Amino acid sequence: MPQRKTLTFSEKRKNKAEDKRNKKKNKQFNNRNTPTDTELNNLLLLHKNQKFDEAEQLARSIAKRFPKHPFSWTVLGIALQQTGRITESLTPIQRSVQLAPRDAVAHCNLGATLQKLSRFDEAEASCRQAIALKSDFAKAHSNLGATLKELGRLDEAEASCRQAIALKPDFPKAYSNLGATLQELGRLEEAEAICTQAIALKPDFAEAHSNLGNTLQALGRLEEAEASYTQALELKPDHANVCWNLHGIQKNIQGAEHWIDKCLIADTNHVKARLMKSALRFYQGDRNSFDGLMKSDFKQHPFTRSFSWAFSLPNLPELHFDKWHFFDSIVKKSIISKPFYEFGVWRASSFKYLIKVFKKGYGFDTFTGLPKDWNVRSHVEKKGSYTSNGDVPNIEGGEFIVGEFENTLPVFFSKTRPIASVINFDADLYSSTICALTFSTQVIDKDTILIFDEFIMNESWEQDEFKALNEYCSINQCRYEVIAISFFSKQVAVKLIDI
Repeated sequence: MPQRKTLTFSEKRKNKAEDKRNKKKNKQFNNRNTPTDTELNNLLLLHKNQKFDEAEQLARSIAKRFPKHPFSWTVLGIALQQTGRITESLTPIQRSVQLAPRDAVAHCNLGATLQKLSRFDEAEASCRQAIALKSDFAKAHSNLGATLKELGRLDEAEASCRQAIALKPDFPKAYSNLGATLQELGRLEEAEAICTQAIALKPDFAEAHSNLGNTLQALGRLEEAEASYTQALELKPDHANVCWNLHGIQKNIQGAEHWIDKCLIADTNHVKARLMKSALRFYQGDRNSFDGLMKSDFKQHPFTRSFSWAFSLPNLPELHFDKWHFFDSIVKKSIISKPFYEFGVWRASSFKYLIKVFKKGYGFDTFTGLPKDWNVRSHVEKKGSYTSNGDVPNIEGGEFIVGEFENTLPVFFSKTRPIASVINFDADLYSSTICALTFSTQVIDKDTILIFDEFIMNESWEQDEFKALNEYCSINQCRYEVIAISFFSKQVAVKLIDI
């Protein structure tokens, strides 16, 4: 074994000096690859104070000089989102995750971005990754809840939102997301209370005011809904979806078009508003926009297909927007001395509205949700969705027949039943609707008005209630006249001819 050389004092001093120089060089190198504390503090302050234009400029500068520093990419992505460039924001947000794969916040931000881009499966994965890294991360649980709501998995969405609230009881976003989920579940009174709580925690929270407006609209309290939407717009004037929802509570085409135009000013790429604009113009005698739509990439969009069907009818149906205005119009056309029938009662919001006029109504439902999966292309509404947990309403004048239609309708209609003034079909599925139509034949005459709640606008609308009605008419050698339509609420009302 070779002997280690003994260094002289002079050599030791030389090596020590060399080590010192190397440390200085390394320090200088590190400084060149890391932003200064001042830069980072300024970036953080701009982000916290919502000065997003300035934050974007500084974040771009830092990211260019220090491309491996994740925080600058995060702030750049958020600044782009807050200035309306959602698609552009994805790349820097993804870059921050690549640079900091163990950072729960980065994964949470990516999930929120993917959700805004309607890439919900990927958004769910990112939110779950954030939770795996930080199980008590309330924001990630809240974002996961919002994503699961969009995927139609409402029970899971509710659980995630409630978990977020348990972790952070003063978290207004989680309350707002929970309120939106409860509204989708049809638990409207609970939704109203939760949205109100979100607003109490953060009075300037535009999204909570918007969600409260949606809930009040679903409750039929339209003046209050409009007030909530107006408050949301005062807080966030460029809130496109609030403008979209405001168009849906108008009584006439001019009012609806006003809010569609506002929606497009706030978001020029709002696809639904662009498509709806063409339909409103068509109703006012200008078909140029719709003709252009039929030659575009949107020809196969479910909205376009719905418009095309409506515009091909012998006469343009009376156009409505809000569900309750639609019902009011149908009531005026019906014989209110006769009872109404409803197939698909759920939580009885429509039934309660109609019973005020007709006094007697028959409601049919399992009250345990969809009897089987409902495939609407973008997602599947699972068997059991839209359940009222077995709670059968107790409403004066209402008689409820509980069970699956194929079991209950043969028994119910084995006896003579009174002719219907109105029949409201809200069973969603083709199989349930054709069954209800078939057994309803004995209570339908030339004056009976049939309302279909999910007739158009959905991705697979031609395979559900639409298919059931057309098949029924083919089998029974009759025709139908469309007397009213709502592109916003998806309702269609018809009368049968030669029945």
